[in-house]
Amino acid sequence: MVYIVQFLLLTVAIALAMSPVVSSESMTGAIQEADINDKDVQQVVDFVLKFYNDENDDLYASRAVQVMSAKRQVMAGTLYYLKLELGRTTCTKSQFNLSACPLNEEPDQQKREICNFQVYNVPWEHEISVENYRCHSV
Repeated sequence: MVYIVQFLLLTVAIALAMSPVVSSESMTGAIQEADINDKDVQQVVDFVLKFYNDENDDLYASRAVQVMSAKRQVMAGTLYYLKLELGRTTCTKSQFNLSACPLNEEPDQQKREICNFQVYNVPWEHEISVENYRCHSV
């Protein structure tokens, strides 16, 4: 009986020694830094810009001045945490290519905001939604 227990303990010890170390950062559900140049992150940024421009009453469109940070949390989908600096452009919202619109530099027309967005994305179900966001003027 003692030999069986020792054999089992030795087998478990060897298995643990040979298994890769799993850090809390690689576990499902852990919040991780995301590469702001990643195509999935860029698609989420594009989505929140459209959402932001649809939600506010400004005649002019805003665009990202800078992606300040991006994090992701993998669950049944992916929850993104984005921190963006947004600026008012010289283009109205009816124009199509807002990324080419210059920022409005007129002193009385400038508008800059820092916004934090939480976006839930389930791409295989074609589902994406802004769960929460908050902005403040710079």
